[in-house]
Amino acid sequence: MKYFFTIVLCLSLGLLILRCSSGERHNGEGKTTMKVRDINAVKDDHTNELMSIHGVVGVYIGAYDDGTKCIGVMVDTLTPEIEKKIPKTLEGHPVRVEETGVIKPMK
Repeated sequence: MKYFFTIVLCLSLGLLILRCSSGERHNGEGKTTMKVRDINAVKDDHTNELMSIHGVVGVYIGAYDDGTKCIGVMVDTLTPEIEKKIPKTLEGHPVRVEETGVIKPMK
């Protein structure tokens, strides 16, 4: 049971990563508004930068309840300092910050 959270987190992240982006943004009515770089490429290009911020423990591709894809940034403790350092968007893709606590690798 002590690894339950880690297993659930890993499975959830795996499912979210499998979803790929078409490179188009939609305005909520299903209409394409502009072309942007693939969200997976944007995440990959900014992961090191985000992970270098003290308190960031992970970066992933996720989605809001309405299906809008986002770049998720997991932090051990959400503070105003960390919120100021993490951008609200990256290359046109929204960024969501989530407090997850410390994440440790499974042994």
